[in-house]
Amino acid sequence: MNPCSRWLWFLACALSLSGCSSSTPEAPAAPVALVEVQPAATRTLSETLSAYGTAEFSSADAASLSVQVESQVTQLLVTAGAEVKRGQALLQLAPSAASRLDFGKARRDADVATAERDRLKRLRGEGLATESDLQNAVNAAATAAATRDSLVVQLGARGLQTLRAPRDGIVDSLTVQPGDVLAAGVVAVKVSAPDALQVRLGVEPEDAGLLAAGQAVTLAPLGAGATTVSAKIFDVDRRVDPQTRLVAALVRLPPRSGVLPGAAMRAEIVVAQHANVVTVPRTALLYTGEQAYLFVAQDSKAQRREIKTGVRDGEAVEITEGLKSGESVIVAGNAVLEDGMAIRMAAADQASNAVDASRKP
Repeated sequence: MNPCSRWLWFLACALSLSGCSSSTPEAPAAPVALVEVQPAATRTLSETLSAYGTAEFSSADAASLSVQVESQVTQLLVTAGAEVKRGQALLQLAPSAASRLDFGKARRDADVATAERDRLKRLRGEGLATESDLQNAVNAAATAAATRDSLVVQLGARGLQTLRAPRDGIVDSLTVQPGDVLAAGVVAVKVSAPDALQVRLGVEPEDAGLLAAGQAVTLAPLGAGATTVSAKIFDVDRRVDPQTRLVAALVRLPPRSGVLPGAAMRAEIVVAQHANVVTVPRTALLYTGEQAYLFVAQDSKAQRREIKTGVRDGEAVEITEGLKSGESVIVAGNAVLEDGMAIRMAAADQASNAVDASRKP
């Protein structure tokens, strides 16, 4: 073999070996998402309506004290919000000028009627008056005396009247001031039982049809750490309040609830219950526009499902279409998923790491 041929032979062998050692680049591995799953559960969900209101004394359990004749307030003996005992003096009244005139007239009318009755008695004894005339005079005298005596009672001893608490309770309303002249029949003060409280909840008029007496309500005063109170609606005021533009659900608070009059309250009203429905955690839901969907773990892959939702109760959401109870729903790590994407369970990874750690010396 001449030198030139030998060189060509070595070059061919080198090229052949170089071709044998080269390999095709490997394709990148498909991504695998780490997710958490939870089985869809069957349970009862409550449809709730949120509302806000204020605790107030129940008017049905309040005792109202009104003046009997036109009177003038001379002295206030309590203040609004004060706790009072049965029989305790609340305020003092004196007859107004008009009431004193009425009393003077009633007294004069009684004197005149009594004199006329006595005169007709004498005339009847002399045969100069009929029995009917005498009877009419007796009746008129009795009526005039009763009117006079009634005013004496209403005006009080020495023309003063004291209004007293008819029960143990709290002064709920006291809008009068010393010097005020009150017409007959005007309520001067209200005393309410300490535990006779209700909450007036404002509700949008379009939701009024959802309300009914007997519905369960969970109440809590506004503020951190407030204790919740369970109660029920006892009445619905379907008139639209001209100031708030809301209708009202009235909720009676249980005794010793700890809620103070005037406290602002937050409420959740149970307006319906859905029994034996398929539910998933709220975190499982994703949206494309208005369309809700979620991912189901199946054969180590994420399967996208379009669904329809119903009511929500806290963190649980009702699924009305697209899912069966018991299916494994992805509740965490779902934001990066695509249909058919490979997945592995976070719980399985944690278990594997725990086993590896236990084997280490």
